[in-house]
Amino acid sequence: MPTAGDVLDPVLHRLRAGNGPTAAQWCRSPGATSRVRATLVQDGIALEAGDGAFGVVRARPLALPLRTRSVDRIAVPLLLPLLHDMSGLFAELRRVLAPHGLLSVLLPAPASFGWRGGELRRAVRASWRHRSAVEHPEWLASSADFAVLADDRLDFTLDGAAEDRPVAVADLCAAGVYPPELPASARAGLVAHRYAAHRVRLRRIVARR
Repeated sequence: MPTAGDVLDPVLHRLRAGNGPTAAQWCRSPGATSRVRATLVQDGIALEAGDGAFGVVRARPLALPLRTRSVDRIAVPLLLPLLHDMSGLFAELRRVLAPHGLLSVLLPAPASFGWRGGELRRAVRASWRHRSAVEHPEWLASSADFAVLADDRLDFTLDGAAEDRPVAVADLCAAGVYPPELPASARAGLVAHRYAAHRVRLRRIVARR
């Protein structure tokens, strides 16, 4: 039976925290038993209900085709840093979430790239469309009147990355683990780095409406 996890970028299923969860599982686990669950993706929203019903609706993040207070849990995987209007997004999430509904947001966690990685770190940092969504997502959630319940980080390894490091970096950028608009020189730096093509750190913010 298909689930909302099936519509996520395949990279989120290839990223695994040791013997623990994949990035897809980690993002969607808070509120997994909720009656009505939603997962926000680039061009739509996937919906699941407790009776097993499942569907995907094309939508814009700032105009979700859902009734007010109709969803118990929303997962937002690697989408925030790619948007510009954070106030509009959080307002829309608050609108569709039921009272005490849960919001789970998966984000890249900035890497230091070691003591020689200053130039690469600056290039990655400058390429995010919305830098605050990477560096201070808890502030954004709090300012939108969400109560932040958890702020966790986990290290993930990308399955199969050793086979083709340039492809692995391209996949990570396309998924939003690194900036999709990262310049070619910075992508080459990630390929050459000793671990950046296969080991990444992600962050999960869990908040309540």
